[in-house]
Amino acid sequence: MNRRKFLQRSAALMGAMCLDWPAFAEQTARLGKPNVRIGIISDIHIRHMDSVKTLHHTFEYFDQAGVDGVIIAGDMADWGFYSQLQLVAETWYDVFPQDRGSDGRHVEKLFVYGNHDREGYTYGNARGVKVTKEMIEEEAIWPRKEKVWQELFHEKWTPIYIKDVKGYKFIGGHWDSWKDIRGLAEYLEKVEGELPKGGRPFFYFQHFHPKNTCSGPWVWGQGGGNVTKALSKYPNCVCFSGHSHTSLTDERTIWQGAFTSVGTASLSYISLWGGRENSSAPWTPQMKRIGTGNGKHGQIMSVYDDCITLERREFVYDQPLGDNWIIPLPLGGQDKPFVFDTRRKNVKTPQFAASDRVTVTRAMGKDVKGQEQDQITLHFPSVLKKTHGARAFDYEIQAEVMDIDTTKVALTKRVYSKGYFLGEAQDGDEVTCVFSRAELPANRKIRFAVRPVESFGKKGDPIYTEWTLYKDRKEGYTL
Repeated sequence: MNRRKFLQRSAALMGAMCLDWPAFAEQTARLGKPNVRIGIISDIHIRHMDSVKTLHHTFEYFDQAGVDGVIIAGDMADWGFYSQLQLVAETWYDVFPQDRGSDGRHVEKLFVYGNHDREGYTYGNARGVKVTKEMIEEEAIWPRKEKVWQELFHEKWTPIYIKDVKGYKFIGGHWDSWKDIRGLAEYLEKVEGELPKGGRPFFYFQHFHPKNTCSGPWVWGQGGGNVTKALSKYPNCVCFSGHSHTSLTDERTIWQGAFTSVGTASLSYISLWGGRENSSAPWTPQMKRIGTGNGKHGQIMSVYDDCITLERREFVYDQPLGDNWIIPLPLGGQDKPFVFDTRRKNVKTPQFAASDRVTVTRAMGKDVKGQEQDQITLHFPSVLKKTHGARAFDYEIQAEVMDIDTTKVALTKRVYSKGYFLGEAQDGDEVTCVFSRAELPANRKIRFAVRPVESFGKKGDPIYTEWTLYKDRKEGYTL
């Protein structure tokens, strides 16, 4: 393919990032059959038979999609017990008997251990179940991790391994410590002769995120920097990692720098960033944490000659989570659309529609500790791509105070919509944000400004409530 055709094709592909799913499918159909297709999940946290249902369904989806391999980036057995990992293996072989899909093709296991596989029984006494010494002696995977791997997955276990899937190299690094995959740099040097040159990608996967890559410097549980340093020598490396359970609706979950790093979310539940009123932060007492147990995410990667596509999907309602990510090939050049600074500049700002309104209700309620509060609740519509042109990640709400001839911000809150981590079809309910009357200045006229915010921090224009004097109950309890 000459340079002109390559640029034209790349431009068309990058345009597809802004298309809905049918348009994307039509666009990528022109590329023909992918060279290799891989299902990607992590943090499946299998405990018992009841938790196998989603995994089985996901494997079936991958089979129907014709994947050539499946990455599980760690945390397979929630308590680190043999019987739980056995359920993973049994589910795999039920869908992929003898590592083969329903059409007879070979499907490669690309699995690694995570911290739960090593020591999950030490966390909160295994989520409320009393773990006895006898259970640990009988069930713990880690003291016999090599033997367990051989028994259940029928292949030799090594701390780091390399596999070939239809001509593409995949390297897996098992959980080693909370900060490092020891020996990774040396291993990469050892197999360097097997790795592709000239921008053709190879793929690496582990459990924790390489430091300061996908999800940025704020993400919980990232590595100590050694993996980032090791992978930075390979601009054609695409790394997949889990551990943080960060939602695939968060556009920061993919990062490009010295290499490409992609978060794999979780097939068990989604974790919330703090700082939002309905997340788990201890200083947000008025709103309960939204439930994310139905956030079960995965991806399908398709590799073509001149691009990699990543389909983001959830497996409860079986819906796409957003536009498909498209990584241009070859890697290692200047064409890096997923550099954070680039996306921050180019991403579309979410905006409320001209007809959107924010309303206010007031009533006695209870905070998260059950204490009765005089509460003021704001209600406003969810900003979605299908209705507004761009989807909001969360919302900023500011209480503004009229002070003589000036307007001052008295209090700022951020809030998630209840379905921000799901497909847009599950995120159409109104969004709410709760203030306690005691949080607001007394005897001042107040109005509220609400702004939609995207993942990188761009804020849309506000919609406002009317200026109102919120009297105390003893003064008549009026708005």
